[in-house]
Amino acid sequence: MYNCNIAVIDDDTITLELVQIILEEVTSGEIVVFSDSKHALEYVQSDKMDDISLVMCDWLMPDVSGLDILAALRKSRPSCPFLMITANATKQLVVDAMRLGVNDFVVKPFHTNELINKVEQLIRDTEGV
Repeated sequence: MYNCNIAVIDDDTITLELVQIILEEVTSGEIVVFSDSKHALEYVQSDKMDDISLVMCDWLMPDVSGLDILAALRKSRPSCPFLMITANATKQLVVDAMRLGVNDFVVKPFHTNELINKVEQLIRDTEGV
């Protein structure tokens, strides 16, 4: 188990709750969840992000897209890992997200083990383990 804080952003509350439950098996740190993309963007642009080790974010949300949140994160915390969650991994999304510096993708519906493996890999890469 890792001791790191993770921010999870998804407008679908069921997915948000599921991801939170899965992450509780991976980290003993804080899991900060947002179902409102505007509030998530404000958080990403704040000093509170200094305590976050990983951001997981849905791509398609009302008001602010996952790409917008990724772009904001890259301005303030360029090295913070970003895992994009999407039900629609189009070629254009992948290209746009790669240009902005996404670290990895998870496609909905996902398997628990797939999500855990990706999260653990990103944490290990960040910690240099």
